[in-house]
Amino acid sequence: MINNIKWIALDLDGTLVDHGERYVSDRMIKAVNDAREQGIEVVIATGRHRSTSLAIAEQLQVDYMITLNGGEIWTRDGELIERAAIDEETVKEIIKIHQQNETYHWLVSDERIYRGELPDNYLEHTWIKFGFHVEDDQQREKMRAQFAQMPTIELSNSSLKNMELNRKGTHKKAAIERLIKSKGIEFDAVMAIGDSMNDIKMIESAGIGVAMGNGQDEVKEKANYITKSLHQEGAAYAIESLWAQDKGLFK
Repeated sequence: MINNIKWIALDLDGTLVDHGERYVSDRMIKAVNDAREQGIEVVIATGRHRSTSLAIAEQLQVDYMITLNGGEIWTRDGELIERAAIDEETVKEIIKIHQQNETYHWLVSDERIYRGELPDNYLEHTWIKFGFHVEDDQQREKMRAQFAQMPTIELSNSSLKNMELNRKGTHKKAAIERLIKSKGIEFDAVMAIGDSMNDIKMIESAGIGVAMGNGQDEVKEKANYITKSLHQEGAAYAIESLWAQDKGLFK
């Protein structure tokens, strides 16, 4: 299985960098370059917007960027391959639940990110992803239960304190499948590395699914392997282990 890997999908926040950071380590850059020399395609698969992912994509020189949890697929050069918008009725219901709870939010349209604000004409926008940060555990679980009852959304998170909503069927795994299908590659030839619930589908379906040492427990349960933590360069260590003999993560 290890020798059959043709693609590597990398989450960003909590996997390659701390949340919000835009620079990866030299070791990570080298690991990706080494993978590329071995004939392996490396892609970014993140919940971030393209604008906040591009600096890392440039550092790693990846060809493809899966952003907004699969809500958009881009080339690094700026070509939009696919976009999955949330329908109007679902948007209305999401905003209704949000307004009942008045939590901090970030709402992503096809044009920009709205942080802590909602445009008056929000139904005239095309929405790709909604995110809600809720510190209070009871309130967060209440909202999560409400969202979980909606059949038209994909519910995940990128940290234990938030919830992220996309159109149903929109997630990182589906976006990876969209890309590899055109290359004639099966999912068992993919190595996926991540830490949160928005990574779980790609991790549990990949030929090699790797959870970060700092990852959420549910993600670790679905992974084939658990690597070192973010601050121990766990993602780079996992990639390096692909060609390490009798040592590393896969020993």
